[in-house]
Amino acid sequence: MAPILIRSISLMISYVIRRLIVMFFTFLLATALIFSIIQLPPGSYADYALSFLAAEGGQTTKLGNRIKERYGLDKPLYRQYYEWVEGIFRGDLGFSLTYRRPVAEVIADEILWTFLITGLAFGFAWITGIAIGIYSATHKYSILDHLFTFFGFVGLSIPNFVLAMFLIYFMVSAGTGITGGLFSDRFVGAPMSWAKFVDLLKHIWMPVVAIGTARMASVIRIMRGNLLEVINQPYIKTARSKGLRETKVILKHAVRVAINPLISLAGSLAPRLVSGIVVTAVVLNLPVIGPSFLESLKAQDMYLAGAYLLVILMLLLVGNLLADLALAAVDPRIRYE
Repeated sequence: MAPILIRSISLMISYVIRRLIVMFFTFLLATALIFSIIQLPPGSYADYALSFLAAEGGQTTKLGNRIKERYGLDKPLYRQYYEWVEGIFRGDLGFSLTYRRPVAEVIADEILWTFLITGLAFGFAWITGIAIGIYSATHKYSILDHLFTFFGFVGLSIPNFVLAMFLIYFMVSAGTGITGGLFSDRFVGAPMSWAKFVDLLKHIWMPVVAIGTARMASVIRIMRGNLLEVINQPYIKTARSKGLRETKVILKHAVRVAINPLISLAGSLAPRLVSGIVVTAVVLNLPVIGPSFLESLKAQDMYLAGAYLLVILMLLLVGNLLADLALAAVDPRIRYE
């Protein structure tokens, strides 16, 4: 038993090392792509800022040159890219020209709320979607199955921000006074307390539902389809013939195999939720990365926009690695070799 365990651990470590090496080169390639995309629009932040001064009739040529020189915008693109990537590995994400602060400070104010809301939306979509998918597959063509299937199509077709607007309308119509945000006006800026935490619970469910519903619909459809295919496999029929309870057959044998594609999907689900929060955050007035990310794109603030895209990139890389490890742990047929 011990040699087998040691070999399994050795294979896992070897696999993780190989994946980390691939992730490193993928990261470098993705940073080059991110930097190139951000540079595609003509002009720079200096041109964006000076356009307002020009509209007022001011002299912009000398000021524009000073801004470009101060922030390194006059350097060749390859030099700007090299300094940006070098700073990333030193923990320096650059300087936000829009907010006049280091990028790390700007995103630090928003990234915790982003991860909290995204994590809750992930859990909502995953747990609820799997539970409904199992029920729909085991109660095929029932009334609730048809209802959940219809709900899945609706969830996939309605954008997150549209659902957010419906939720706001519902809450206003119900006379709750909740129109968005994470706190009521009297708790904004106040230190955390039990009353403020309760107020947070009254608000945070709206972005969680709005962002997680579309992904939950995808989980329902995938889980239902996979489980319907698995429960007709010979080994499931064999388990039933041995007299095992139906609940044990479904949860222990069928679901364990049917859930594999969802584990793979989980690696890309988190970055999709983060990207889906951008417009929804504007609608719900959330203190997350959405509004400032849109502002950084409009102002061509390349370091700030690049930092947000790097967050999504890291979530994708780390999420896929964790999903592959979880898949190998759940399904004994998968080997690290």
